[in-house]
Amino acid sequence: MWTSTVKDIEHIVKQPDKLLTINENATVTQAAKKMSDYHIGCLVVLDMQGKFAGVLTERDMLAKVLTTPLSPDSVLVKNIMTADAVSCTLDTAIGKVEQLMAEHRIRHIPILDNGLPVGMVSSRDIIDYQLSNNKAMKTAAEQLALLSTGLKSFDFDDVITLAINQVPESFQAEYAVLCFAKMNSSPPIVYRKGCPLSELYLLDPEQMKKLSENNQVICDKVCDKCRDIGSRPPRIVIPLDICEHLTEHGSSNTINRPGFLCMCRFAPSAAGPEELRLYKASLLREVLSVNLTNARLYRNYRKARRDSQIDPLTNVGTRRFLEQVLIAEHERAVRYNHPFSIAIVDLDNFKQVNDNAGHAAGDRALRHLAKLMHQTVRKTDIIARYGGDEFVLLLPGTKLNEATILLERLRRHVKTISIPKLPPITVSCGIAEWSGSADDTPKTILKRADDALYEAKACGRNCVVTSRQTQKTT
Repeated sequence: MWTSTVKDIEHIVKQPDKLLTINENATVTQAAKKMSDYHIGCLVVLDMQGKFAGVLTERDMLAKVLTTPLSPDSVLVKNIMTADAVSCTLDTAIGKVEQLMAEHRIRHIPILDNGLPVGMVSSRDIIDYQLSNNKAMKTAAEQLALLSTGLKSFDFDDVITLAINQVPESFQAEYAVLCFAKMNSSPPIVYRKGCPLSELYLLDPEQMKKLSENNQVICDKVCDKCRDIGSRPPRIVIPLDICEHLTEHGSSNTINRPGFLCMCRFAPSAAGPEELRLYKASLLREVLSVNLTNARLYRNYRKARRDSQIDPLTNVGTRRFLEQVLIAEHERAVRYNHPFSIAIVDLDNFKQVNDNAGHAAGDRALRHLAKLMHQTVRKTDIIARYGGDEFVLLLPGTKLNEATILLERLRRHVKTISIPKLPPITVSCGIAEWSGSADDTPKTILKRADDALYEAKACGRNCVVTSRQTQKTT
């Protein structure tokens, strides 16, 4: 629970004219009638100059009037009031007021401002205020629960959209800006809701440091630039932190990217204890940071996974990707008894190409070959770069004779590739078909295709050899 003060009990502070007082020279009868008329049990007593003199309670009258033979009409308030009454100020913590009431066994405490009475706080006022705050806290918790559900999305853009729209909406803030600093080669992140401030100002290093490196949520006046564009105080700034992985020059580093969510221009209906806003914002700080980090890491993971599945030079699958899909295809073939074949395609004399024409020419040859394979095979076929100059074709639903026809067509087309400074390009191919047995694993099929490729090279290259025949075809 936040630390509230007496001034937060608004109906007491905002209506000092309704404070019920009585002059110290009034009679007990007059005091009793006033208490009866207004259904209260305590009056603030003023001296002849209108300053605070003490308090008069029902208990004072019962203890001091009924135990004497004097008539209430003849007893003055100043003679039976509590002159050294316990009091508080507008800045006294509500918890302290409760403590004073318990210690002195009283239910009312006058509120003084520079010695003048401005209100009276009762135990009932405090109970009502706490109940109201508990309700506000419950409402805030419910709002946070709804936001948290949406923020758990693995899509980074979805989380950003919720953070920049629904979070300010829950605070009834018209303007909001979400910023994260530029880190290394990673670009800065800036999203806005209504805020027209220049991005140069928002991403200014001094501004970023001021607003993102606080350990606590801040609630203060708007800056001069915000005031110039029509913002009004207060503003709430939630410092945030995104943890993400950056890969540069082959190495991966984990960094913390500082940022902030700033909100201002709150609707008049959003008025309430400042500490309630700080309470909500403090809870949101962790929720936002955690979910933004999770979404960012998941985006990085998906990119890394995509990068691990695509060879950057030839834009075909990687060896790792092939191993995954080959296992899946083998399981599918075993379950449904569907045939499939595997072919290994090797660029002939590739080392000589690199040595004589340079690696750039070798890369061009690999890219041309990969492009030609894409044009030759079906969309359902899988192409992967298996080694430096070796490619593997996974051909689902394809028997050995069908695969041989396909690879022969590819071999003939390869000879049409023309690259400056290079002799005509040729390929050697080895093909194997799944035997139909569950014991014939992807590893054994690849081994047979590799043996067939070795034989194709031994036969002089530029040919297709299957694992069940050794006859060279040209």
